[in-house]
Amino acid sequence: MHGGNNISFTTISSSVANPSDLVKLIPAALASYIPKSLLIFEGEKLSVEDLNSKMWTREQAAMFFRDVIKTEPDFSRLSQSVLQGYTCAVANEMDPERVQELATVMKRKNVKLGADQLSCLVKMVTLRGVPKDLDSYPKDLLLFLSPSDYAATGSCKQYFANVGKANLDLLQRESSERKRLLLEALACLKIPGTQVNKENAKILGHLVCDLGEEYIRSSAGTLLKELSQCESFLPGQEEAIRSVISSGNTVFGPPQVWSASTLNELTGLIPVFDHSIWQKVPKDVLTLWLKNFAHDSPLSRAQLATIVAELLPSRQKRDVGCSDAKKITETVLNDEMMPIYYSPEELRACLKNVSLKDYFPQILTYPFTKEQLAVVKEKLDETYPDGYPESLLPRLGPLASLITAEDVSKWKITSADMLAALLQLDLQNEQAAAVISRYVALGNPLNATALNAIDTKYLCILNATLLNMIDPNSLKLASLHPSACSQLTKDILYVKAKRAFSDQHYLRSYYTLIEPYLGGAPVEDLRALSKDNVNMNVDTLVNLRRDALMSLTPAEVKDLLGINLRDLSNWRNTPPIQEWARRQKQTELDKLGVGFTGGTQEGYMNIVTPKFQPPSSAPLGTVATMLHLLPALLLSFLMMSVLS
Repeated sequence: MHGGNNISFTTISSSVANPSDLVKLIPAALASYIPKSLLIFEGEKLSVEDLNSKMWTREQAAMFFRDVIKTEPDFSRLSQSVLQGYTCAVANEMDPERVQELATVMKRKNVKLGADQLSCLVKMVTLRGVPKDLDSYPKDLLLFLSPSDYAATGSCKQYFANVGKANLDLLQRESSERKRLLLEALACLKIPGTQVNKENAKILGHLVCDLGEEYIRSSAGTLLKELSQCESFLPGQEEAIRSVISSGNTVFGPPQVWSASTLNELTGLIPVFDHSIWQKVPKDVLTLWLKNFAHDSPLSRAQLATIVAELLPSRQKRDVGCSDAKKITETVLNDEMMPIYYSPEELRACLKNVSLKDYFPQILTYPFTKEQLAVVKEKLDETYPDGYPESLLPRLGPLASLITAEDVSKWKITSADMLAALLQLDLQNEQAAAVISRYVALGNPLNATALNAIDTKYLCILNATLLNMIDPNSLKLASLHPSACSQLTKDILYVKAKRAFSDQHYLRSYYTLIEPYLGGAPVEDLRALSKDNVNMNVDTLVNLRRDALMSLTPAEVKDLLGINLRDLSNWRNTPPIQEWARRQKQTELDKLGVGFTGGTQEGYMNIVTPKFQPPSSAPLGTVATMLHLLPALLLSFLMMSVLS
């Protein structure tokens, strides 16, 4: 958030008495910055029209989703932005038919939901049987269904054609769900062996991204078009793509005959190429592509830099001078292809008597190689020995890997907005910790803006001292997600969050506010929540404090999960849930109806044996016999106690 926005928002939010006025008065550009705790209507009159006119984040929209649904009976009048606030708790209060109606509107308005939302939506939509018109529902919903569910709507081929267009990344890479989808797709399409033809590749769509390396190799170049749409690859897939490309047995031919337009067609796969491929591409083709196409390509500066590296001489004399032809002029400095004209040594020599003061922000966007960037940083350090100017700090992205703690110690990080800008650079944890420490050392508070910036990637690196500096009231205006952090971090933040939202604990929205912090909640607080129909996600349950989770009864877990109870069966073999189940009575687990086994039988106790070696004087057989007799001995002891 820019400083100006921050001031405007603070001014407006402090001058309004209720969320309705806040929504009405806030400029559209600032709406997404409203803390979710200020968007609780809970019975207050709201204007659907005002809410529809602003763009909200998913978390914000969730705060008022219940009120909107109660106020507006015609879902088609709700904006895409408002509809993305769908929550399980609200859906659970609606008739299944109304949820189906809501889902069809979401499809028409192309509403993007998260995995948890879709997982819940599919349960509600299919509560009274699978609808026969699944094509009327969001495509992403199909990721949570199967071809047999789709049978009444269409063929399995049609099902997978739709799945191929869905957002596959909603399911974790390598997850059992994604593997199942791919296997079912291959079976449906009757793909023999590992060869996929063009027609099937088109049907598979995004599922092509999950095909193993053997499919990529066997299918030659037929998969390249679909593969170029993939976000990322596994190492084996990358190797297979390189192998296929290098072979030349594709429509593109061998790299030696590529043109600049060929490279343009292959843009999506360029990040996979390595030196073995680049060295075969004619240098003039690379240069032409960089000059004519690179600017509009989706490749990052760093990815373009790998191509630049291929154009530079691999070895260079140390003591090179700067020839007249290489002199750095204003024209050169304004040319984004500047990196291809200089080896690192030439760049160092030619920058000696050149002032870059007015050009640093500009040239840092150029695709310099790492070695060239090191030279640019030398020049930067030479120009600003006492620390870089504030205006330059947010633009240091390309130099991120070269920034040292000493550099950071000279920076003037004077505002939370500046901290936010710096933490958007691609910093390592140690660098980020140095930046945060510098910010705090200069007397700046860990306010909401600072916390939101830190939360993006670095919340878990805050030590206890910094965490304890956080004012609980800041959490009302921040949105943190500490579930991946250490238990100490979660414990500290939960206490602060509970205090921050203490005046809202009686509201239905309280759970939405406190949910991110529940990893630090004691069991008594979880028991209280179990009475509030919160429909907790299993993800949240699994990440609860271990001692708290182990203390919950099956009935309490059932009440916490609500409609998400069925999902628990997918977690029964994961350590925390498995251990929890072993501590419960089997009769109580049976009541959950999700197929849990391993609980204690009536009249038996689960005894956790300490992990120590048996004394050497006692043979293993004796120890085993003793353990075998333990239930009988225990029973005898209890009977003697009763009789005496």
